[in-house]
Amino acid sequence: MDILRKREMGLYAGVWAVIFALAPATMFFQYLAGHDGSASWAEILDAWGDILPYLLLFVVHDLLSTSFIRKRQTLLYVLVTLSLLVAFGAYCYSTGHRPPAPQFMDETGGPPAMPGDGRRPMHPETMRLIIGVLVILVNLGVKAMFAAFRSERKVQDLKAESLNRQLETLRYQINPHFFMNTLNNIHALVDVDPEKAKESIQAFSKLMRIVLYEGDSPTIPLEQEANYIRHYISLMRLRYPESVIIDLALPQDTAGAKVPPLLMASFVENAFKHGISYEEHSFVHVSMALKEEKIYFKCANSRHLGKSDTRAGGMGMQNVRERLDLLYGGLYTLNLTQTDKVYEILLILPQTC
Repeated sequence: MDILRKREMGLYAGVWAVIFALAPATMFFQYLAGHDGSASWAEILDAWGDILPYLLLFVVHDLLSTSFIRKRQTLLYVLVTLSLLVAFGAYCYSTGHRPPAPQFMDETGGPPAMPGDGRRPMHPETMRLIIGVLVILVNLGVKAMFAAFRSERKVQDLKAESLNRQLETLRYQINPHFFMNTLNNIHALVDVDPEKAKESIQAFSKLMRIVLYEGDSPTIPLEQEANYIRHYISLMRLRYPESVIIDLALPQDTAGAKVPPLLMASFVENAFKHGISYEEHSFVHVSMALKEEKIYFKCANSRHLGKSDTRAGGMGMQNVRERLDLLYGGLYTLNLTQTDKVYEILLILPQTC
């Protein structure tokens, strides 16, 4: 039994408990008003006896409808429900006690005129049958309401599953860029500086550990993302000469914030890919801070005229925007600013998504 079925049963139990409590509650209020209630328990039992057939009708219909509706046996459900109403109607008329109608004659010797507007009063048994039909309709209405809740929950589950698959696809579209570029960096160091190549391999192993064992989810702790950036920049420091200015400022306390894996790291990777030139003054500035329940990430790099830079419209940036839209909707800020000398990215995210 799922949670919605339990809630449905709890709703039924509460409503019927209130209905059965009406009779003793009426006696209690009559007692408070000063009426003698010593003989009222018999009336309460009679009232409960009148309610009990409706409860049995409700229970039988609920069990049958749940089984038939789940199996999509609509025609069989209709036939069984009609049979149930016929049986309930037969019970009502067989247990009804109506006094015989008085037979009087008017002055002309004909049947007496009906009082009031001429309409005959409804038989109590007919009224009981109508109430039985209403009980079934109410039961169907509640079932339809919970069926709508159940369908909505399935839709949400499917959306969440689809979101996770999209995020996973987009994440693996970005990861290969890191692996290929980092391996190329290490390859370039093997012949030039073997010791730096060894340090690069150690840093690269730490990157792999984060990606393979700590990044397999839509979001990861900000601390892990910061560690990835720290290790990646350590690789870049080994590759580039001291004339390339590399600044990194990361927060000491990440306050349990979470971000999509390798999102910020992709900006850092692009900053080194497009912003470093051996012929001109080059720099990469990376900073991260937490303020007012938000994460502020800034990545700036030197921009060199004549060097191809297609980040704003490239596949990598498109994937980043898709990931942000899926996770944050409109609750994030991504500003790209570029001049002749500087290319800067400002990303502002909520601490949780």
